[in-house]
Amino acid sequence: MIGPIGITLEQAEDNLEFLLDLTDNQRVCWKITRSDGKSVLMVPVNEVAPIPDEIQNQVEEFQKQFMEENAS
Repeated sequence: MIGPIGITLEQAEDNLEFLLDLTDNQRVCWKITRSDGKSVLMVPVNEVAPIPDEIQNQVEEFQKQFMEENAS
C-alpha cells in the first residue's frame, strides 16, 4: 500500500476518477484535507466474498454434532 499522499479537497474533487483508479489499481491511500484543516482518508478496501450457504450449513451441522458428542 502506498501513502497516504496528502492532497486538498479541491484537488480530490478535480481528479476524483483518477484518484479512484489509483486507489483501486495501485493500492494508493489519500489524505484529503479541507480548507478548515479537517481531513479524511480514502483507502482501498479488500473485498471478502461471503461464505456460501451450503458451506455455512455444513459448518453449523458439524458444530452441532461436535457439541453433542463432547457435552459433559
